[in-house]
Formats: sequence, C-alpha cells, structure tokens
Amino acid sequence: NRKTSKNKMTDSGLAEVDISKGDNQPKEIVPNDETPNEAPGTPSGFSAKWTKALNMLHAPILNALQALTQTVVKNPKRTVYGISFFSIVLLVIGLFTNFSVDVDEDKLWTPSNSKAISHMDWIDDHSGFPEATHDLLLFFHSNGENVLGQEEVQKVFDVLDAVRGVNNYNEACSESDYVNSDGDNVCEIEGVVQFWGSDASVFEDQVSSDEQAIAAMSETVYPDGTPVSENSVFGKPQRDDDGTLTSVVSYTVTVKLPPTDAGESFEDDALDLLLDLRDDWAADKDNSLVLEVTAEGSFGDEFERAILSDIPLIPIVFIIMSIFCAAVFFKRDKVQSRSLLGFGAVLAVVQSLLSGFGFLFICGVPFTSMTQILPFVIFGIGLDDAFIISGAYSRTDPKTEIAERIRETIQEVGLSITSTSVTSALAFGLGCISSIPAVFWLCLYAFPTIIFIYIYQLTFFVACIVLDERRIQQNKRDCCFCITVETSDEPEEDEDNNNNNASASAPMMDRMMLSYAEFLLKPVTKVFVILAFTVLVVVCALSASQLEQRFEFTDVMPDDSYVTDFFDAIDEYTIRNSIAPYAYFRYVDQSQENMQQQMETYVDELVALAAVEEPPEDFWLWDFRTYISDEGLGELTFNQQVERFLSEPVYFDLYNGDIVRNEDGDITASRVQLYFDNVDVEDVNDQIDTLDDQRAVSKRQPVNQGESDWRFFSYDGIYNIWEFYAVSVEELIFTTIIGVVAVTGVALVFVPHFSGALFVLPMICLLYVDLLGVMNWGGVDVNAVSYIALVMSIGLLVDFVMHVLLRYYECPGNRREKVVEMLRTMGSSILIGGVSTFLGTLPLAFSTSTIFYTIFIAFVGLVTLGIGHGLILLPVLLSLFGPEDQIVAPSTEAPAVGDKEMDGTTRTSVPQKESVSSSS
Repeated sequence: NRKTSKNKMTDSGLAEVDISKGDNQPKEIVPNDETPNEAPGTPSGFSAKWTKALNMLHAPILNALQALTQTVVKNPKRTVYGISFFSIVLLVIGLFTNFSVDVDEDKLWTPSNSKAISHMDWIDDHSGFPEATHDLLLFFHSNGENVLGQEEVQKVFDVLDAVRGVNNYNEACSESDYVNSDGDNVCEIEGVVQFWGSDASVFEDQVSSDEQAIAAMSETVYPDGTPVSENSVFGKPQRDDDGTLTSVVSYTVTVKLPPTDAGESFEDDALDLLLDLRDDWAADKDNSLVLEVTAEGSFGDEFERAILSDIPLIPIVFIIMSIFCAAVFFKRDKVQSRSLLGFGAVLAVVQSLLSGFGFLFICGVPFTSMTQILPFVIFGIGLDDAFIISGAYSRTDPKTEIAERIRETIQEVGLSITSTSVTSALAFGLGCISSIPAVFWLCLYAFPTIIFIYIYQLTFFVACIVLDERRIQQNKRDCCFCITVETSDEPEEDEDNNNNNASASAPMMDRMMLSYAEFLLKPVTKVFVILAFTVLVVVCALSASQLEQRFEFTDVMPDDSYVTDFFDAIDEYTIRNSIAPYAYFRYVDQSQENMQQQMETYVDELVALAAVEEPPEDFWLWDFRTYISDEGLGELTFNQQVERFLSEPVYFDLYNGDIVRNEDGDITASRVQLYFDNVDVEDVNDQIDTLDDQRAVSKRQPVNQGESDWRFFSYDGIYNIWEFYAVSVEELIFTTIIGVVAVTGVALVFVPHFSGALFVLPMICLLYVDLLGVMNWGGVDVNAVSYIALVMSIGLLVDFVMHVLLRYYECPGNRREKVVEMLRTMGSSILIGGVSTFLGTLPLAFSTSTIFYTIFIAFVGLVTLGIGHGLILLPVLLSLFGPEDQIVAPSTEAPAVGDKEMDGTTRTSVPQKESVSSSS
C-alpha cells in the first residue's frame, strides 16, 4: 500500500525522481538524452590528488565526530542531564568567582594603545589636578524665541531655589572644595544668575523691569570682577552698537557638585525634582519657557535604563525561537510530530550561552554593555546546525537502527557543520585582534560560545534525537511523552507519512525544492538570475560608496531620554558645543621665560586651527604676566609671584584648579581650556581631521621632539571616541581582508575540491559589498555598532555558501544532477536556518536604542543576501561552471551496503541500506 510521489521533469530534461518516504533517497537523476555511462568520472590528476589529500585530513575529523555521537547514542539521558548540569554549574561558578562588569565607556571605545588613553590616565591618576566636579546643568529656552526679560530670569531663579531646597543640598555642598567669600565650603554656581550673585533676593531687589534685567546681563564682568564667558551663559547673544543685549535664545546655569557619595545622592534627588518640574512646565499652556537638564551621572543612568528596558527582549527571543522550532518540527500525527525535539534544539543554544558566559566569567573577562547583544546573535545563528543535522537524519532509512542512522547523518553533514562552525568562530576570533576593547570583549565572549554550540548540537541535540526516536518507537505522544497512543486510536496513514521522522515541513520542502530546482535551472531563469544579481551588486556598490562614518552618543539612549533632549537643545540654541579640551603643560620648568614663550606659541597654534573660533577666555599665563607687570613684582622670585597672583580672589577662583604646585611651590603642571566651537559634532570626518590637526600641532612643538610621552598636549574626553573613528575604517578594512582570506582558506581545507575556493572568494566579496549597500539603504552609518556587525558578517555570510558547496561536491552526477540533489537535500535546511537567524534578531527591531536597531538591519541584510546568493545565484553558477568530478566522501568504515554510482564508485555520503544491526 505504499504511495510513491513522482515528479515529471521532462520539460527541463530530467527523468523521473522517486521521493517516496519508504526509500527517501532520489533515484538517479538522469538527463533524458544521456545514459549513466556518459556521466562524468572520478577526478584525475591534480584534482584527484587534492581530493585524496583532503579525504585523508577529513577522515580523522569524521572519526572523532562518529566516536563522539555514537557515545551519545549509547548514553542519551546521561548526555542531556550531564550537559544541563555542567552549563548551569559553569555559569554559577563564574558569577560567584570572577564576574565583573566594565561600564567605563571612555575606555571601552578607545583604542587600547592610543595617546588619548595614556593622557587620560595621567590626568586622572598622576597630574595632581583636582578631580572634576559633577556638574548639574540647567538649560532654559523658548524654542528659539528671545528669552531676555525679568520674568524669564525669575523662573531661572525659581528652578535654582528648588534645587537648593532639596534636603541634602547643604550636606553635599559642605564637601565641595570651592570656598566663598565668607570662607564657607559651598557648591559653585555659574551662569546667568551670577549677575546677581546667584541670590534670588538680590535679583528681586534690583530688578523690577525687563530693562533693568537686560542692563545687568549686558555687563561683561560679574559684580565680583570675574569676566563673563558670554557664549557659555547665553545662547546666540546679539548686542546693539552700545553693547546692550538685544536677543538671547537660551540661558545656562551650572551647579558644580562635589565628586562624593553625598554629591551623587543629591544629584539623583535633584534630577527627580527637575524632571518633574520639566514635565509640569511642558503641560502648562501659559508657560513658554522650556527646561532641559542633565547631570554627571545622567548618561550612565539613561544607558543603563536602555539596557534594562531591552532585557525583556531576551526571553522574548527565546519564546519566538521555541515557537518557531516547535512549528518546524510539528506534524499532525500525534506520535510522528517532533515539536519537543525542536524545543531541545533551542535548549542546546541556551546551554551554549550559559557555558560560554560562565567560562569567561571564571576567566575574569569583563561583561560590557555591548555583550548583551550576543544572546540575540547566538540565537540567530545557533540553530543552523540543528536544522542541518535533523534534515540529514530525516533522509536516512527509518528501518535501520538509531545508531546507524546517526552514523549516516554525521557521515553526510559532519564536515559541513564543522566547516561553518569554524568560519563562524573564525569571524569572532578575528574580531579579537581589534584594538577597541568593546569589540574585543564582545568577540571574546562569542568565540567560545560558538564552539559550545558546535559541541552541544553534536551531543545534547543528538541525544534529544535519540530520545525522541525511542519515544516514536514506543508510540508515545509528542510533548506529552508519558502518554502512549493506542494504535487503534490513530487513523491509518500511509507508510509515506509514518516513516517521516523529520519535521512536518520536510516532505513539503523536498517537493518544493525539486520544483524550485526545475524552475531555477531553466535557461531563461539562469539568464535572468545572472542579470539580476549583476544589477544588484552594481547598485549595492554605488550605495556602499555613499556610506558615511557617523555616530552620536545619544544613539545609545532610549528614544524618550531627557539627555537626548538636552543635547539637541544645546546644539540648536547655542553656538558653543560640548567640545572644550584643555591644553596641558607638564615635565617642564614653567618659570623659564623661553618655556613660557613656547607655551604661548603652542596655545596660539591651537587657536589657529579651523576648529577654534576664538582664543581661550582665561589663560593663567596671560593674566599672570599682566598682573606682575601692573603690580611691579618683577623683583620677586617666580614662585613668590605665583603665590601673590593666586592670593587675589578673582585669580584664585579662575586658576587654582589649573595650576598644580609641589611642596616647594614649583609648578609641576598647568593647563588652559579652549573651545572647539567650529567642529561639526555630526560629521565624523571633521572630527577626525580636528584630532589629527591638534595632534600635528602637539607633535611639532620643540619640547615634544623625540618624546613618546609628550610634554605639551591637548585632551578632552571626546578624543576617546575620535580615536575610535580614526582607526575603525583601517581596522575594518584589515579585518575584512584577513577574514576573506581566512574563510577562503577554510574552503580549501574543507571543500573536497580545489575549485571550492574559486567560488567562495568571489561570492564572499559580492556578499560583503551587497551587505554594505543594504546597510546604507537601511539608514545605517559606519559607527561603533555597525563596525561590530561587519566584523562578524564575514564568518556568518560564508555559512550559506559553504553548506551549498560541500553538498554539491558530495552529490553524484553531472552539474545539473548535482545542483538538483544539493537543493533537494540541503536547500530546505539552509532556508529554515536563515529564517531562524532572522527571527533570532527580530526582537531587536523593537529596541529602545539605535544600537540594537543597527544590529537588526545588519542581520536582515545578512540573512536575505545569504539565502539569495546561496540558494539562487550559487546554484546557477554551479550548474554552469561547477566541476563534475565525482567525489567519494571519506568514510569511517566500509559500508555494508552501498549504492553504485554511474562511474562505479561507491556513494557513501547518502548510503542506501536495507538494514544495519547496531546497538542503540
């Protein structure tokens, strides 16, 4: 009563193909106008020697895989329990031993060998400069309207008084290093309120009209004698011919908090108050003034909020992949369905994550903000091997023993999953050569995790197959495996269905792939495919050429972050950006006249850069010389002069934090702040040029000649990310070239024909160019996150190519026959694996930050292009140019019963057997 499905392919020149499930291997696919005797022969000459050498290399690999999987077959339950226990214990040990978190964003994205890192470390740890205050920034604007007036300033004071009214304000400020005129330690306050001594009562006494407020703010010196930094206080100020302010679009107020625990505690309370006040102002229709706020800890807090808000996406991806795998392996037959096996494949990936992370925790590798991307990537690529293994297992004879079916499965796909696991691990391994710590740590986490996936799919998942096969033999239900299904309760099904031991979609996909192969190999289809992909690569190359480097730190913030609103307002309503580096002077005798001249020359040359709009507002050396000349103190020693200079309250307030003296009064280091107002903070090239320009100025200073540790240099925290921009393109190009060469080398080792590399190399280059073009279409720029995506893409893209090539070379027949057999046996597994990769990263589309969205776009392009090139373009190219050599796969043992191929060689890759005795 056996049913046989036959597919007539006479229109395309192919004979009948028998795909009955009782004997689920295709009959020999013979062109109508050929006989088996006309089929291509075995390889000869160099090709034969190459294949023989590779088979000798592959044999021990397959022997090891067979030994491993056969051990699993004998002990499936122990394998499942052992791996589950091992992965959990590994994670627990890691968490309670050397687990650490690295959230220092200044160093995570800065090349480890850069000058920015060494300069930052010196400033923080050795310079002697006071630790920077934690600034609470208040920004007031009216969406571009003029805010000059009494009412607007009064609201500024209302906000400031609300801040000072927070309970622990006085406690926090008592730890400040700033001392007021009364000798009290207080928090220094800068901004528009300084025109009235930061005192609301003084403002109310002195100002009763807009004219009085404007007159006070038009002064160029505060009442205490401190010069006004106009562009730091006002947004886009305009004055009339008399110097009176006529228009200002924003006010800025800075509350300088001490870098102490009390200061941090107050900052949190003040932010809560200010954000509530901000919302109240926004809800008040009668209020036109807008309050924006940020603080020292705001970036870290908002970044953490972005991470925490995305954490629920991890269980979501687990649920999505579980449902998908259960659906792929589902069948209406209560016994033959394998949904629980699909869930086992997902568990293998979960345990790989636990083991990989636990192992690196034990090794003391820090967990970074970028590492949270990895679960989505691993879920996306980790199931491919499971689909390949299950697909091959479904093609074995269901009448044979389980152990023999597993042996045949590994014989068929062992090298395939090994080669793709090597390329995936290689992709992340190459990322470890990056000088960017964030990239290095992420790739270091991924590398062992990929290896664990490979091992667990060969052990844990194979054990799940064995246990599930035993369940079927015992006639137990899928999922509810404790329930035995009575044979009489089941509707009679043909043997074709009863023998289906793969997913329910496997027979349908086999038929679809045969029909697809018939369509794809038509001459007109081939011409269309080649033309379409030629157009695609040209268009993508043009799109890739338009890629730009662009990165805004607010991209890592949640979409509704108040930090983003603050910096957007700063960019819109002021001319002063946040780039304000210091020029540092160290390791020189600053009392010498010639050295002071060199210091001034250095500052002048920095000011001459295109990035700088105007000279520094306050430079201690300039004011010092003027003071000494005006006071007639030329007879004093230099140290005495400095002491007198800093004894003046105004100069003490301005420069005490910019001059470091030792116990003898000698100046050991000093600095001056400049403003890079002309730098376009959204133009990466402009930022790189500015970094190079200031570095060139520093390098040519006489005191720096021949010195690796510069005596004069400039530094700002933003230099760290500029250093990343400066090296990222070069590193990406280097990594790409090494990656392409490496995967081509892998192809030479694993593909049993030397021509495999001739297909891999151009296909990977095409895929990479196409991916760059697609990313540009998706609005993704070259930045820190896309850099990571591109680093890992080489190894992931090659998977689609390697599976196709390996299967093609193992299939018998001429080019057409090889392609048809390859698509029938491997096409559905590649397609399902690609879909699983897409679904694994799908939750990233709903992330609250641009980081995860970038990864999502990259993987959408990667999967779409990988499937398209692997299942459309490459089969067409193989049907035209593929070698027709009949490759005899390396065998771990002589086959008991084998199919004789057209040339007389034994086909061992997909053996046909009546029965094989083996212990399960």
